[in-house]
Amino acid sequence: MATSPLRFLEAFTRASKRQHVSGRAQRGLFAGRDKAFGNNVSFSKRRTRRDWKVNHQWKSLYSETLDEKVGLNVTTHTLRCVDKCGGLDNYLLSLKDERALGVKGLATRDRIRSVMATTNAST
Repeated sequence: MATSPLRFLEAFTRASKRQHVSGRAQRGLFAGRDKAFGNNVSFSKRRTRRDWKVNHQWKSLYSETLDEKVGLNVTTHTLRCVDKCGGLDNYLLSLKDERALGVKGLATRDRIRSVMATTNAST
């Protein structure tokens, strides 16, 4: 079975895999956002290390399937994505990457799927 050279090179590029996801991002819905690092560069071109923190908020988002509010640590980008998808349920069910969901996102999605399965089985 022959593989293409491009597919072979993709396995070794750093951009193909996320290097690190912080614990805070794993415990909330951060939509791929994480703490970034860089330099402050002064007029004399001295560089001092700095970080850019994620704009995250503790929010209670309503789940139509569960019929309750779910408290999550979410970024403002995630809030826009949830609005665009049409609600928390649609957002969680539409995401394929489990690493983007994190621990609480996966648990909430599993609860939503189990409730949907029981309602579909009863009808």
